[in-house]
Amino acid sequence: MADNAPPDGDAVAGDAVTRGRAQRIVAELAERLNRQDQTVVTATTGVDTAKSPSTGTPQPPVSGPTLAAGHSGVALLYGELSHAAPALRITAHAHLATALSTLGSQPGVGLYDGATSLAFAARVTRHRPQDYATILNQLDERITAGLRTILDAESARLDAGHAGVAMRTYDTISGVTGIGRYLLLRGDGDPEALTESLSYLVRLVRPVRAHGFDVPGWWVPTGPSLQPDIRFPRGHLNLGAAHGICGPLALLSLAHESGVRVPGQSEAIHVMVEHVLSLRLDGGRWPRVVGFDDFVAGSPGTDSEARLTAAGWCYGTPGVARALYLAGRALDQPEWRDTATQSLTGTLLSLTPHQVGNGSLCHGWAGLLQIAWRMADDSADAGLARLLPGLARRLIDAYDPGLPYGFSHDRPALMTGQPVPPHRPGFLEGAAGIALALHTYATGRNPSSPWDAALMLD
Repeated sequence: MADNAPPDGDAVAGDAVTRGRAQRIVAELAERLNRQDQTVVTATTGVDTAKSPSTGTPQPPVSGPTLAAGHSGVALLYGELSHAAPALRITAHAHLATALSTLGSQPGVGLYDGATSLAFAARVTRHRPQDYATILNQLDERITAGLRTILDAESARLDAGHAGVAMRTYDTISGVTGIGRYLLLRGDGDPEALTESLSYLVRLVRPVRAHGFDVPGWWVPTGPSLQPDIRFPRGHLNLGAAHGICGPLALLSLAHESGVRVPGQSEAIHVMVEHVLSLRLDGGRWPRVVGFDDFVAGSPGTDSEARLTAAGWCYGTPGVARALYLAGRALDQPEWRDTATQSLTGTLLSLTPHQVGNGSLCHGWAGLLQIAWRMADDSADAGLARLLPGLARRLIDAYDPGLPYGFSHDRPALMTGQPVPPHRPGFLEGAAGIALALHTYATGRNPSSPWDAALMLD
């Protein structure tokens, strides 16, 4: 239940100081990412200032526009800031133009790659409906064509009774869910593309037969690294907001709330929530993934608890809790909302350092801050709201003005275990995303632009 006790005077004063510090960091990061020699020219010359922690050599730039690490994602920061500082629209446009110049003929249509990443950024950063109208029409044709290729292939697979779906086919980062979120944000154009996406996700909830057992249609026959994995000899079920079922749950809920509904949508949301709640571990948290054998045995904790090593947006309780809350908001289920709020609060109160990868939106403190802000604002839970300054201070205290982008990523990538460049300017795992979360906290209000739709948070 919500704790409605008002904060004391010292807490209010401390929060004001923390907000001021956060706003100064946002301003400094915006200035650094605005420098032509460090950001725009960096990509166009093919040299990235990020270094490998193991070799110290420059890393090759990501090919084409991406929300994760490219100029599409950095544009989101300036699009948000330009609502209070209109002059920054020029910088947002510069990043979008650089992203467009590297688009080429890439086939990628996922939200975080290629045409959709650029289209999402353009729609989020524009101030008027006519802004970027021509290029958006061209991008939308490309996105819709790519989406229908995916949906046609999936329809054929399901019609043939072949169980097992690839994460990147349906997930938030690369698949139908992320594209669907863009289409919902778009709101016009080809409504059938969105409803076809929702219908596919509804169908994905239906049970399939695998290895002699009935399992949900979102069962993945490989390990979470997209490769065969001896820890998951018969695949897994993924709960992550980035790569698992909580992305589709969030999209179906947001679409329902927006009045975009297809047959079976409400029922699918209920089934997804039942699965999510049944896979909750003791202590009110969720694992990142559940192995096939554990799932069919009805004891997900035996295999999954060992992998409960991260708490972030992409994997772990915070991302799951937000999806569950959105489902409760869409279908007016207060018990789901209360469970989500309690689970998030409990997780934040008991975090240990090894559970949070870095400062990023993806699996770091910035993602926790943005999720907690959204949840506290929606639920009016004062206890959750009181945790916001502490989350913000984690980022503030980690900020080092001597670093190229203020923050260093000194841990390996979550899924691959490989080293990552330590100085990253991008949205999902870099300074632009951290600045956006700090800006939300510093201003004390929800974003002026829907940038965190890319995280399925609203």
